[in-house]
Amino acid sequence: MRLVYFQPRLNAERNYRNGAGAEQVWTPWWALLLHQYVPSDVHAELIDARTDASWEKALEAALGPDVLLAVSVMTGHAIRDSIHASKVGRAAGARVVWGGPHATLFAEDLEREPYIDHVITGFGARSFGRLVESLRAGAPVPRTTDSRGAAGPMLVTLSRGPTHAENFAPDLTLVSDWSRYLNADQAIGHRAVNLITSEGCLRRCTYCSEPATSGHSWLAYDVEQCADVAAEVIERADADSLKLHDPNFLQDLPRGVRFGQLLQERVGKPWAATLHPSDLLDIADDDLARLSASGLRRVLVGLESPVQELVNLAGKRYDVTRIPEIATKLARHDIAGMFTFIVGWPGATEPHYQQTIDSAFGIKDVSAEHQAKIHFLEPWPGTPIFKLISRTLPQPIRTTEDWANIDYYFAHLPKLHSTEWEVAIRQANEELSPYVEA
Repeated sequence: MRLVYFQPRLNAERNYRNGAGAEQVWTPWWALLLHQYVPSDVHAELIDARTDASWEKALEAALGPDVLLAVSVMTGHAIRDSIHASKVGRAAGARVVWGGPHATLFAEDLEREPYIDHVITGFGARSFGRLVESLRAGAPVPRTTDSRGAAGPMLVTLSRGPTHAENFAPDLTLVSDWSRYLNADQAIGHRAVNLITSEGCLRRCTYCSEPATSGHSWLAYDVEQCADVAAEVIERADADSLKLHDPNFLQDLPRGVRFGQLLQERVGKPWAATLHPSDLLDIADDDLARLSASGLRRVLVGLESPVQELVNLAGKRYDVTRIPEIATKLARHDIAGMFTFIVGWPGATEPHYQQTIDSAFGIKDVSAEHQAKIHFLEPWPGTPIFKLISRTLPQPIRTTEDWANIDYYFAHLPKLHSTEWEVAIRQANEELSPYVEA
């Protein structure tokens, strides 16, 4: 039995460009994390369509009847390559398994797709390992039925998992060239590499799919092991900085402080992480100073709106009048903020678009190092906001192919969004963040 991990292209170059004008490409940690649960004698290779222009030829050469093709899928443009690779895989006799955010949210829909054999939801690493072992041993895999009662493809569903630390031993050898996953970041370095130290989120934001995909759980890996892996990845990639892509890294402040201290001891490189606005407001200056001293130079903060009613609707529950205080607090400790906003909330009046733009530029007035980015609300099934919107604005039933067209930098729902504001929002994003192209 052989494994092929396939990373589809995101086709997000208009929204996430690096300083060189190319699309940001980050390490496909999903594959490295899955493979730590696979028997060591199972041959595996990683094909990344984002970094290999000849990925289609590589995929065709790698596939065969003895192959399990694993695809991690985000909702959006990545679905296109995922479908193509899966169909090629099935034609070659390979078995196909989908996982990731889209698979978790739309598992029942994917069960009915003829090019998919298995769907893994939630924190999928352990379930993937069990699937590999079952297939290799010829053991049965649990089956499920679709909504019509017909027998569908096999579905492996992971219970939502623990919130305590787990062993962290991603297989770093799957990546043959770490330089492909370096990105410039004006706040931390010209050669930033990324890492995740936890999965899921304990928050209950109404618009976010993360609580649904993680079952309101937070899977945090051992912080000492994470620091060790971070140091090794930085060395392998010859990186000058580290960006943590945890959904909410600093929700456990002592763990975050400890990681920063360990990273400083091991490599002494600047780093970036994620932070909830209410947690930021609660952090004592001494702790923020410790984080800054350990090399924390940027935090991603989801503010969502400068309008209190909309922040409450989003489930954030912080005082929007303190947004300038948040920006000032970070600047005082030489930490740049990447602040995200969302427009197009149900019930929001038209002035909230300009209020959001003004608030974003107000943050830039506090510090030129701060950045901001404005998204359009796109209701995702499985989120409370989707249920709320669906009561008065029935949502179209989308096929898997339809979901491939989603891009939340564009207003897709005229009855929810004021489409005439789309140009203004994108123009604002040009000035607010270097990662957005008009």
